[in-house]
Amino acid sequence: MAESPDRRRTIDASADVGRGNTAGEGYAVTTHLYCVLPPERRGALPTGLSGLAGEPVRALTVEGLVAWVSDVTRNVPVSVDGVRTHDAVVEAALATGSTPVPARFGQRFESDDACRDALRSRAASVETLLADVQGLVEMTLVITPSTHRMLRDLEPVIPEMFDSAGTGAGRRYLETLRQREAATGAVKAAMDTLAAALNRAASAFVRRAAMLDAGTPLPLRTLSHLIARSDVPAYKAAVRAVSAGSELQFLFIGPRAPYSFSALTDSGGSHGMNLAD
Repeated sequence: MAESPDRRRTIDASADVGRGNTAGEGYAVTTHLYCVLPPERRGALPTGLSGLAGEPVRALTVEGLVAWVSDVTRNVPVSVDGVRTHDAVVEAALATGSTPVPARFGQRFESDDACRDALRSRAASVETLLADVQGLVEMTLVITPSTHRMLRDLEPVIPEMFDSAGTGAGRRYLETLRQREAATGAVKAAMDTLAAALNRAASAFVRRAAMLDAGTPLPLRTLSHLIARSDVPAYKAAVRAVSAGSELQFLFIGPRAPYSFSALTDSGGSHGMNLAD
């Protein structure tokens, strides 16, 4: 009897582990999880869709779920390109017309069977989450200081930044901005006001909302809204009517898969479903 592809992958991976996974000796293969779709999308996987390291994406059926996965060797490093590739696969799932539950980047399993077992152990929660987000998408608003404000904040340190004899000028500039904001809270207060105005403008469309202050040298805040896919044009029109003034600006990201609303538990955070939560 011929071995199943999954069984063959597991045997090959075990053999590679035995050889130590060193260069030239082969690499253990793991299963990388991208997202989960409803069972009616069982045949919706686009032909030729590639995932990490160019490996073909395939569908695994797990009871009432369809998971999109691909093979990934253990030595593939975490990178910005990898995150983008992961997201591109999730967006391809969104383009099927259903809303996928995106997996948090980096969830890998010893084999397809191990991935199935992990999904099966949380099947009820995943099915509920999947049903809750159908027909919905995430819109994200990124609030940042305007170019006008950043140039104004730059004025006190311009001579130092252009001092060719100085060292670490860029770092000192950012530290100056951090110290100023810590002392005055002016940017945070302005962002609070704009975030409140944006939330009010979007309130007719928002099913759920999340806000995050990014830990970056320059102030940055994101507002994520879960809305109906059909409401995207009206949502954008309502939000664009809000004036950010000359001090701040906001950018749209989306519609996209609901990364900020895919936690399986209240303590699970965001950035996609984590089966370990």
